[in-house]
Amino acid sequence: MPNHPSKPRNTIYTLGAALLLGILYAQAITSIPHLSMTSDEDLHVASGYSALRTGDLRLIEEHPELIKFWMTWPLLLSSQFPDPRQVPGWKSADLPFFVHSKEWRSIPLDSWVIPCRILIPLLALLLGAFLFRWASDWFGPRAGLFALALLAFDPNILAHATVATIDLGTTCFIFIAMYGLQRLLRWPSRANLIGAGIALGLALSAKISALILLPISIGLILGWGLARWRKLPAIRILAYLSIAGVTVWAVHRFEFGTPPEFSVPAPPFGLWHPQEEGKRTIDIQLSFPIPAPSYLRPFTKVGRHVLKDTSMTFLLGESFYGRRWYFFPVVFALKTPLPALILTVIALLFALLRPQQRWRELVLAILPVSYLGTSLLSSIYLGYRHLLPILPFMYLFIARLAGSRAGKDQPVKQRTFLRWSATLALVSLVIWQAISALQVWPFYLTFFNEIAGGPRNGYRYLADSNVDWGQGLKALGDYLEERGWNNVQTKLSSYTLFIRPARYGINATPLPPLVNAPSMLPTRFNPAPGTYIISASTLRGLQLQTTDPEMYNWFWHREPDDIVANAMLVYHVTERTPKPTWVAQCTTPVTPLETDQIEDGFGQSDLRVIGFDCATSWLYPTGGKSPGWFALSRDAPAWTQRYLGVMRLSYEQKRAGFSPPFRIYEDEGHASWPQGGQAHIAPSALALREAVATPPLELPVTFDSLTLLGYTLDRPTLKPGETTLLETIWRVESVPERLLSVMVHVLGPDGRVVAQGDGLGVPIESWQLGDVFVQRHSLTLPQAVSPGVYWIQTGVYWLDDGERWPARDQRATGDRALLVPLEIHP
Repeated sequence: MPNHPSKPRNTIYTLGAALLLGILYAQAITSIPHLSMTSDEDLHVASGYSALRTGDLRLIEEHPELIKFWMTWPLLLSSQFPDPRQVPGWKSADLPFFVHSKEWRSIPLDSWVIPCRILIPLLALLLGAFLFRWASDWFGPRAGLFALALLAFDPNILAHATVATIDLGTTCFIFIAMYGLQRLLRWPSRANLIGAGIALGLALSAKISALILLPISIGLILGWGLARWRKLPAIRILAYLSIAGVTVWAVHRFEFGTPPEFSVPAPPFGLWHPQEEGKRTIDIQLSFPIPAPSYLRPFTKVGRHVLKDTSMTFLLGESFYGRRWYFFPVVFALKTPLPALILTVIALLFALLRPQQRWRELVLAILPVSYLGTSLLSSIYLGYRHLLPILPFMYLFIARLAGSRAGKDQPVKQRTFLRWSATLALVSLVIWQAISALQVWPFYLTFFNEIAGGPRNGYRYLADSNVDWGQGLKALGDYLEERGWNNVQTKLSSYTLFIRPARYGINATPLPPLVNAPSMLPTRFNPAPGTYIISASTLRGLQLQTTDPEMYNWFWHREPDDIVANAMLVYHVTERTPKPTWVAQCTTPVTPLETDQIEDGFGQSDLRVIGFDCATSWLYPTGGKSPGWFALSRDAPAWTQRYLGVMRLSYEQKRAGFSPPFRIYEDEGHASWPQGGQAHIAPSALALREAVATPPLELPVTFDSLTLLGYTLDRPTLKPGETTLLETIWRVESVPERLLSVMVHVLGPDGRVVAQGDGLGVPIESWQLGDVFVQRHSLTLPQAVSPGVYWIQTGVYWLDDGERWPARDQRATGDRALLVPLEIHP
């Protein structure tokens, strides 16, 4: 341990710590009034207030009540809150129904959210104070000040210090519990035993995830403490756990009774009982009274939440169900301040190259590693807040850099230079982190580092509490008022499902999933003109899982015109001019959309709907002279990308629902295709040698109702058994009444057909004058074909009698067009 500075210098560091704590508090407290209610705040507040008011813990759901008690006690000083026992949902212990009742919702939001929020920053101060103390104990007061500075300007800490939720409080008490444990391990005394036990009990009373402290604490005591606890180690461990248990019981107001039925995860391979094999949870019902029985109730809901794979998550542009082991590592990399990440890597290298006391490394690493490890196995992918307990340990780990004596073996001048250089680098990184935090004020929840492109780009990578938890409605109200858009012309969809935007002064047409909105976004393939404001989480479908999570996909493929509070995306949709007139659907392997889906999705009942086989053809309705849409199955042939590449993907449904997965592309009416080339026009009866000796004509050439505009050939040189692809391009001059086919033959030197690829992928009942289609012909040569020069011919014939269409061109007569020679090599 480094030598401690003199008393005056200690006073300076203490004053510096007090100043940093004040800055931390100022950042948090000034942000609170600017934030609208987030998704979980109402549940936490209602649960804590009801338990405090009545002494009845029936509304405990997923987590214990310690933090809820702490933040809701100011509500007891007001008479405007109802008696919980008179609110619907109380008797049935239904917390969501309780908090969404008119008795609770009729109270002004800020009057019950802000008083609870203002107590959370005090927990941030408590966390910062313990971090300063712990880092100072281990690495000296300069290191303590350095760690505290990083914490004071961490946007993720500040984000959860400004909302009435339990995540910051849990982080605080988990850190204090580990601080108490390490003191107990180093200096086993009665006072430290009692302090460590109480700290563990408080952490366990904050959140179910704090249960990870039990195996960690017992493991550290057994693995390291026994070497020092020579007297009565088992009794000391029992006392430590007993003090924690009594603390939990005290937080639960010394409740005593028979617990409700609860569930725990089932062991694998039927180890619990043969009859339980295959079950994911084990239901347990105790028939005898125990202390704090309500503490067991959250296990059922949390256990089922952890085990289920039905929650939808958005990550890196993809919405998915189930597990992705890399979710939390990616979240950590994108939302942790970049200076902190850089310092963590440097500190890790420093620890590996210059290891100090091994027990310190163990204490520092065991909880973050265990916490991150359990998060990788979880299916609850809600946000960075689940990683929050890692941060103070990370900053404690980094603190060693400020406490080290760089260059102690170097000459004095060089040592001084190295120390000043190191100090300057550390201060610069702290300033960088401070600037990052101040730039995102007051919307710390939306922070993303430079790897993600900053806070305004966070919605591209993540959703939910990582960027949009419903906190931006106040800012949106101000935004609309400043621009005079606060009227029915604005269409709004928000993540805060049960909070009417009007409560924040927003007058807008509600969109799903808001109350009084339709169940589906009207004309979701072609939204009507207007100003759309969609919160980031709703954009990704997180509140739309029971209807259609992809209903806002049209907006995924457009850049927002503006972003409010880094979480509310503004889109100005204008009338399309000229108006689209058609929808062309590829029928291979399936037809994507039914008629009613087309009318509802595009909002036009007069659209021309065309089906064609995109495995063998492509269609340009009206010859590319008017805009429209192409709809294709996501399993459509890959070659279609040749034509779709010049268009804009406007909608994509990745999941099977009312229709198979599909994509919609917008064609602005500027399509182009290969045109031109030459062809020998000749009668079928004319010998091949004589036919190809006639002067070639420049295309186009008309055959009755179709005009050959051009063609492409991918391989003019082949070997026997190989395949070449020919595409012929045709324009409709009139719609015939009989079935027909496009002919393509490979002719040998003697004029005989050696391969053919006839077909028609666009049925004639879909044709209109001016349409252009591409017919794709696959030509495979026989293995026994002889080397030489062969020719490809095309034309059109009636299917019923095989009669070929004559060419209608003044330049030549005939019923076939000889296009291009093929060279066949051995």
